[in-house]
Amino acid sequence: MVALHSSSATPPNGKSRDLLQTIPQQEDHYPDPRTLPSPPPSPELKSQLTLSELSAGKYVSTTTRVVFLRTVERQDALGSKLIFSGILEDSTFKVPFVSHRISFPLIRNCVYRFRSAYVHEFQDKSVLLIITENTKIEPRNVEDYREFIWTPKIESITRPIRNTNLQGVITTVHRNSGLVKRCNNCKSLIYDSCPNKCNEGWGWDLRVSCRLYDGSGSMKMVLTKDIASNVLQKNLSELILSITAPNNAYINNNLYQSSALP
Repeated sequence: MVALHSSSATPPNGKSRDLLQTIPQQEDHYPDPRTLPSPPPSPELKSQLTLSELSAGKYVSTTTRVVFLRTVERQDALGSKLIFSGILEDSTFKVPFVSHRISFPLIRNCVYRFRSAYVHEFQDKSVLLIITENTKIEPRNVEDYREFIWTPKIESITRPIRNTNLQGVITTVHRNSGLVKRCNNCKSLIYDSCPNKCNEGWGWDLRVSCRLYDGSGSMKMVLTKDIASNVLQKNLSELILSITAPNNAYINNNLYQSSALP
């Protein structure tokens, strides 16, 4: 059993699950507020959506818990301004958000109903919930917080998301795992030469390409250096030393076999 903390998951277009990889911190790249469409009349926002039901390019009403919150200064087309930035969560999903209503103080682990918040979609299909200055915010008294805690499962990951904890069994470790050569310039993997024809040299890196199964579904994963070192219980320096040892063929083969075990 493997537990992966603070990872990022990306589902593919379709029913099968795809690559576990790093996703940019989207809340740092919110759109120019002046480019957002005008919100619809209030009667059209009576129905409430869960975070897994959010539709891109629309104003929605949703009730969620504030999981993480920070105040940051950002520069946009309107100049320098303070905004709230963080993560919202319910029982179905979690979504990053920004709030331009800095006059309404939000509190971590409190539940709010947001009326007329805008759903912005990025190119990778991840979303950002934008609380505008016209969004109505209503604090909610909640006795049972289980409605607002998401337990991540591969089956429930419908959009790319950051900082997700997954637990499951590594069922397959692919042959392109272990020590790899990576271009110093474009960071592509190098087999014979850089695929982008860079001439900046290369350095050793560690990656594990594998498949994770958690009972609800499976997805391809690429474990980067830090997580791979944790799983293999060997750091990059130890692995580099191992390939220079006289019996390196045995060591590398043993490493691959041990990493394939769940």
